[in-house]
Amino acid sequence: MTKPLIMVVDDEKRVADNIAKILHETGRYEAITAYSAKEALEHLTKNKVMLGLGGNRIRLIILDIKMPDMDGLQFLEKLRQDYNEGIGVAMLTAYEDGEKWEKATDGFVVDYIKKPFEPADLIATADNFFAGKEAEMTIKTFEKHIDKRDKFDSKQGS
Repeated sequence: MTKPLIMVVDDEKRVADNIAKILHETGRYEAITAYSAKEALEHLTKNKVMLGLGGNRIRLIILDIKMPDMDGLQFLEKLRQDYNEGIGVAMLTAYEDGEKWEKATDGFVVDYIKKPFEPADLIATADNFFAGKEAEMTIKTFEKHIDKRDKFDSKQGS
């Protein structure tokens, strides 16, 4: 049986390669890397399932926000517009603010992982996603967003 394919998109090559290695070492997943949004779009095109079946071999994307040219949030918007294939997205970022959370949750992300990350958190995200918990994960991430938004708003009001 083919292992689920996860794409890691991060312009920091060392970070992307490390995440792919962590996922691959579980023995449960295949992982590919893209070091730019443009390269990620190329991978999506290459992994499109043919024969009228629709979909994409890439089932989950671990996506950095801060990247040159097209950032992760712009990529997420393009993904949701151009690839109606049910691909899960987990944001991975060192940057956290109300606007980024808002845009990420608008794109129905399954998780929002803060750098530096724990390998166990990445693996748990993949495991939960492939266990069919995508809807629960998306709702939980949205609820975290609401909590964060309240914190961001209270800081600005101080």
